[in-house]
Amino acid sequence: MTGEVECSRATTVRRRAPAPRGAGISAPTPGNARAGFTLVELLVVIAIISVLAALLLPALGMAKSEARTIRCLSNLKQIGLAITMYANDFQGRLVPAEYNPRKGSSTADGWPTLMCNLHYLPATKTKSYYAVAGPASVFCCPSGIPAVYSSDPTSRSDPEGAKAWPFISSSTGRKFFIDCWYGINGTTGNPNAWPFTRVPLDDRQTVIHRLSEAARTPRLAAVFDGFWILNGKNERVNARHDNHTRSNILFFDDSAASFDTYRLPDVKTDRSISSLALDPATENVRWRFDNAP
Repeated sequence: MTGEVECSRATTVRRRAPAPRGAGISAPTPGNARAGFTLVELLVVIAIISVLAALLLPALGMAKSEARTIRCLSNLKQIGLAITMYANDFQGRLVPAEYNPRKGSSTADGWPTLMCNLHYLPATKTKSYYAVAGPASVFCCPSGIPAVYSSDPTSRSDPEGAKAWPFISSSTGRKFFIDCWYGINGTTGNPNAWPFTRVPLDDRQTVIHRLSEAARTPRLAAVFDGFWILNGKNERVNARHDNHTRSNILFFDDSAASFDTYRLPDVKTDRSISSLALDPATENVRWRFDNAP
């Protein structure tokens, strides 16, 4: 009997009393409490973020500006290839700057609409004069102003020179417009000086130069950041890149480059236009044929 009692006691499981609620969790003390940010620390963090933003935002702006310049140069090079292809298909002749019905042309067209109608370049068409096309066009400069011009530009810094000229086309039987943010180095009246010509000219004569004639003048400008037809007007070259200080130009050798707008030569004389002397980058740029009167 005594053994049975001892065995029963030996196999009895002793249950411990449940620990009081909160047992094992030490109360917070000054040594282990988690302190929040102080006002001074928050101000320091904000100041650091502000300094970093001030350093990074200008760099970001410069990167975006450089990207727009590169896209513009790409547009110009595509236009240059199209000009060469057109000349190859039309007995070496340059595309007319414009067909002018008021001077005797049977239809209205501009060089962008001709390039589009003949499938050398794609373009967004609009049905009305003031309906601005979207940016997905090789004729749209990424640094241009998305609006149709309201008046002729008066200087190289005039925002009107960064707006679109809507070229009309009526040769296909359906009238439409193509907005163009690039100027063409042409004339409406003096074919002896500039390569591209309007057809007919102001005197109702027709003169269309050959690509080989233009290629004989080194670094002769073909298309540029600017307005409509150059026509011997300096203010039609537009400063629109790099904080409105530079212009991109396509040459007849199909190269394209960016220049200080205000150091580019006078379009009538190919000499300096201002007190700023021509630098090595701009002194070889030509707007007119060599030996032009």
